[in-house]
Amino acid sequence: MIYKFSLIEKILLSNDIIPHPFADASSSVGLGFALGSAVKLKIADALSTEHKSVPKIAAKAGVSELGCELVLDCLDALGYVTKKGHQFAFTKRGYQNLSPESPQNFRHFILFCDYLYKGYLNLDETIRQGKPAESAMLEKMTEYEWELFSRAMIDISQTNVKEVAGKVPVRKSATKMLDLGGSHGLYSIELCKKHPQLKATIVDLPPVKKYADECIAKHSAGDKIGYLASDFMKDDLPKGNDIILGFNIIHGLTPSENEYLAAKAFESLNPGGCYVILDQIKGIGGSSQLSKATTAYMALNLLHQAGGKTYTYAEADTIAKKAGFQKTTLKKLNAPGFGVIVCFK
Repeated sequence: MIYKFSLIEKILLSNDIIPHPFADASSSVGLGFALGSAVKLKIADALSTEHKSVPKIAAKAGVSELGCELVLDCLDALGYVTKKGHQFAFTKRGYQNLSPESPQNFRHFILFCDYLYKGYLNLDETIRQGKPAESAMLEKMTEYEWELFSRAMIDISQTNVKEVAGKVPVRKSATKMLDLGGSHGLYSIELCKKHPQLKATIVDLPPVKKYADECIAKHSAGDKIGYLASDFMKDDLPKGNDIILGFNIIHGLTPSENEYLAAKAFESLNPGGCYVILDQIKGIGGSSQLSKATTAYMALNLLHQAGGKTYTYAEADTIAKKAGFQKTTLKKLNAPGFGVIVCFK
């Protein structure tokens, strides 16, 4: 992210003397593609925290020296590398996010975004129609695309799993939890670790079970977490639950579909239980442009990919109350535009 501006640049930008489309419609898009290429073409793999020459980096990545240097210049502009003459090295941020050796790297998320970009060529048609120009993404995903999606979701979850777990109210008497569309299961794993009396069942489609199994094994949580290969929109939900997680789900559903899912969750919960929603919440950030950008872009992306949208807290509250929930609470997350909505039965 370009985050440093000179004093003169700040003045020129704030007064629109530098036209904002110069960045919004030009450099931001190109820099995003360059970031994807750096990971895809293994240019990032050839970098380290020690400065290396362009020929050496290009040779290791198997790309042209000219193309390599141009991509590295883009990474320099974004703050991921530092440049000394014609040599480049990771910054601290670059190593953390782009190096395959970094346990906090965001490489799968970057690759997933790069994949999504390719589908934007027919965005105009989606906007004209008000529905996806092609069939929903989930209906045609290959094994590779499932992996890209699942590992991108793991990247994101690792950044906020502890924060989110701290926002979920868990009574001492709560023992049974469902994680709808839980995929990798990292949120369930953290909640069960935090509350030893809890056991959870991930309810998701068969293609993502391998990633849940991987995370469950990694965290030695096999005695706490189970997996039910099922379509939670079509199949009955197990009864007698104290908590139901619906993380990053409502944005992919229409209002009527969300009403249906909330009603299913309500019937599946014990008295006093809660349905916990995590999502991008429209309007949660007030006047923050970054928060507005996150929810606005996601709404457009979700319409294009799956016919979905982002919801306001008021809309989610109305859906929950219509399903029978007594009250809801909203808890903001550190990530701009994201929040947790707890619906109490």
